[in-house]
Amino acid sequence: MSTLSQEQIKDFHDRGFIVLKGFFDTEVVEQLSSWLDELSQKAPDDSAEAKYYEKSPISDEDLLVRAEYLLGEHNPEITDILLNERTMSSLEDLFGEAPVLFKEKANYKLPGCRPDKLHQDQAAGWNAYTDFYISMAIVVDENRKDNAAISFMCSGNYDKSLMSEEWTPLTMDDPPYQPEDEYMLLEAQPGDVVFFDSYVPHGSPANTSDSQRRNIYLTFNKASDGDLRQQYYDDKWETYPPNQVSTARTDTSFRV
Repeated sequence: MSTLSQEQIKDFHDRGFIVLKGFFDTEVVEQLSSWLDELSQKAPDDSAEAKYYEKSPISDEDLLVRAEYLLGEHNPEITDILLNERTMSSLEDLFGEAPVLFKEKANYKLPGCRPDKLHQDQAAGWNAYTDFYISMAIVVDENRKDNAAISFMCSGNYDKSLMSEEWTPLTMDDPPYQPEDEYMLLEAQPGDVVFFDSYVPHGSPANTSDSQRRNIYLTFNKASDGDLRQQYYDDKWETYPPNQVSTARTDTSFRV
C-alpha cells in the first residue's frame, strides 16, 4: 500500500522535489536537536561520526559545518527514528522499488556559514556509484531566508543528467537564482521533510542571522543498484578525510 498519493508522486517526478509538512512530530524533532547538540560538542577523536569544519568568510571563526556517517551501530536509536517505516515506504513510492541508504549527513549552518552554491548533488562524484538518488532533508531548525533556507528550482526545467562538469556549481551567484520565476526559497518548519532527486538544482545563501539552521540529509539509491554506502565512505575518506578544528578548511570547493 502506498504511503504517498499519486499526486505527490507525480509532483515529485515533475518538479524533482516534494515537501511533506510535519512528517516528524515535536517530540522527535526535540530529540534530534538534542542529539545534534551533543554531537557538535564531541571532540573529533572521540566521535564515530565524521566531522568537518570551515573558516567562516564572514566572521573568520572556525565553524562545524557538517557531520557524516551518522547512522548504524553507533547511533541505533536515531537510526530507528529516521529509517522508520514511513520513511522507507515513501521512498519506495518514489523509486518504484525498495531504497537503500547511500550516505547521510547533518549540515550545521551556523551564523556566519558561507553559501552553498547552486548545484546538482549528482555532480559530487556520485556517478561513480550509480546514476540516480533521492535525498530526504529533515528540517530540525526553522529554515528562513536570513538563516540559509534552501532555494530549489521549482519549474521542473532541468535535465535528469549533469548540467555542468563534475565538482562544479551551476553558478557562483547567490539567491535569487535566475530566471527568478523558476526558483523558490523553501522556508520550512521543524519536522518538515523534503524529498528531492539528485539532479534538481538547489543551493542556499550565507547564514547572516544569529540563528542556526540545522538540517539532516539522508540519501538513498535503488536496492537494485546495491548497497554502496561503505564503499562511498571508504573512497571519500581517502580524498576528503574528516578534519580537526585546527585544520578548518578555508577554500570553497564543491562538496555535498
